[in-house]
Amino acid sequence: MESKVRAEKDIQKLVDIIQKFEKLELDRKYPRILDWVRNYQKDAQHFYERGDYFSAFGAANYAFGIIDGILILERKK
Repeated sequence: MESKVRAEKDIQKLVDIIQKFEKLELDRKYPRILDWVRNYQKDAQHFYERGDYFSAFGAANYAFGIIDGILILERKK
């Protein structure tokens, strides 16, 4: 898969899981986690816009992993 397409998909995957996190109201319980994740989301978008798809992919996946861990901990996944 082309790196640009992969980065796009992973950024969208991050957007989707943030929405799930908020829908479950976990943002109220873990506001600092959501702040960190949003910072990584901004980084991912910044890297993507600069054409650094590898770093965009990495930032998005790191943030996804943080939220995924919380969902597992909270038994929501």
